[in-house]
Amino acid sequence: MKLLNKLEEGFVMAGFAVMGLVLALQIFMRYVVNRPLVWSEEFARYLFVWVTFIGAGYGVRHKIHISMEVFFVRLPKALRIGVAIATNLLSIAVFAYLIPWGIRFIEDQNEILSSAMGIPMSWVFVSVPIGCLIVCLRLAGDTVRVVRTKGENL
Repeated sequence: MKLLNKLEEGFVMAGFAVMGLVLALQIFMRYVVNRPLVWSEEFARYLFVWVTFIGAGYGVRHKIHISMEVFFVRLPKALRIGVAIATNLLSIAVFAYLIPWGIRFIEDQNEILSSAMGIPMSWVFVSVPIGCLIVCLRLAGDTVRVVRTKGENL
């Protein structure tokens, strides 16, 4: 998991940095040189898709996704543990369900090329099942943590 943590954080940080650089280059080329780049906005958009899906696991790991804490913190501890486990298991089921659908979608998009860069759209959408798998791993790890610690830090 430490390797996954480093890869995930590195990819998200590098992705945001590259997006910023490409968009700054596009602004420079468009308004200073007066020769806009054809591929830059498309590249930044596709990189954003990757950062979003890979970054979802980061959000799960750091518990920064939106939650209904106002109700959750008022529950008795035993019920909080049950709700946390049930929520994680339900979320795992949803993301695990999306993995095969994402793979089928990739297969459907393989013959379609992006308009500016000419890359297969499957390269963009392979981030969906990868991100869903990472989220499933993170949620499974959190579920194990909740069970082992008997709900400490809930």
